[in-house]
Amino acid sequence: MELRTALFLLGMIVIVIIAFVSFHRSQQKPYKLPRRLHRRNKGENSEVDPLFEPRQGPLSYKQADSNQASSAPQISEADNPVDEPDDEIDYKRDAEITPAPLIVEKEPDASDTLELDLQPSDKKEDKGPHKEIEYVALLRGVESISRDQALGVYRQHEYTMEKQNRLYGFNIANGLWRNLEHEEQDCKYRDICLTIQMSDHDGPVSESELHRFSQMSLEVAEELDRPIVFSMDFDEALLAAKDLDRFRKDHDIIQIVSIVARSENGLTMNAVHREAEKLDLHYSEDNIYHRIRKNADKQEDILFSMANMFKPGELPKDNDDMHTGGLTLFMRLPAVSKPVDVYNDMIKTATSLATRLNGILVDQETRPVNESMTIGQTKKILKLASSMDARGISAGSELANRLF
Repeated sequence: MELRTALFLLGMIVIVIIAFVSFHRSQQKPYKLPRRLHRRNKGENSEVDPLFEPRQGPLSYKQADSNQASSAPQISEADNPVDEPDDEIDYKRDAEITPAPLIVEKEPDASDTLELDLQPSDKKEDKGPHKEIEYVALLRGVESISRDQALGVYRQHEYTMEKQNRLYGFNIANGLWRNLEHEEQDCKYRDICLTIQMSDHDGPVSESELHRFSQMSLEVAEELDRPIVFSMDFDEALLAAKDLDRFRKDHDIIQIVSIVARSENGLTMNAVHREAEKLDLHYSEDNIYHRIRKNADKQEDILFSMANMFKPGELPKDNDDMHTGGLTLFMRLPAVSKPVDVYNDMIKTATSLATRLNGILVDQETRPVNESMTIGQTKKILKLASSMDARGISAGSELANRLF
């Protein structure tokens, strides 16, 4: 009887201990994989741009501390594999796990954390990353970061690269992406982007240079303790760079029309200068003429140019008795906005000059230019401009000037 009682009491003690331990564990938070180590499932929210959605608009934090966001962004159940409150984020590192791109957070609840003002700034315009021509590394953050802090870390890890690379920040005050190199010292930023241009006139970015950029971006993210996500996979970026370079080569067209002298004596330089100035062509330091148009910033854009048909192409003003056998007018189609209008102006100017100088208007194969030929060229230019618009790199735009 005493043995049964002792066993019964021992069993009750074990049950009580198990119950106590279970209750104690239930009150503790389970281990949560750091946010920066979450991996995106392929096909999940594939229609959402992970770089720019849904964060938009200037911010006004309700907390007194302007250097820190009032709370962490909310995430969905699919983003967070652990069932715990959304406002608690563990950014502790795990030395045994290699960081991987995170799942980009959804927009915080405006009623709880921030106030959105979607009105653009009156003084500045958005100057953010351009995935059309740039490979982008996004560093998202909860805490704000100053311009000098971001630039300081960036320059510590900046590698020597051939392609243009930039550092952008999402300005908290006005809700605009800005190039940090051109920002004021006291500006604060929420998200940071590192970019490298995938192609330019020297060709596509190389595999080794793209690898150096990726490594640099990871080092900057590590130093700033921010999660990182790239605009595309490394192999996809290499293919995109080659495709962009093919696009650049296919669209880098120079349209040329020439004026050939009818007389064996050619065109006198004195007459060339006189008639060119009458047609509002501007003489440059390179000793050639340009058609100039002022843009919205009152800066001068060159629409087309006129040079001597023969090398070195100069039209000197210090020798009025000099003669030339012809003149060449040319325009680079991707570099001008409304290229069809510019082409028509160039043809009109060339036709007028040919009449005034007693010359013959010819194309690149020295065939006399007629209306049918100009109509055909106009259609080709219109097709090229439409193709550039469809690519998001409009003729004459900043992107086009950077690419071409």
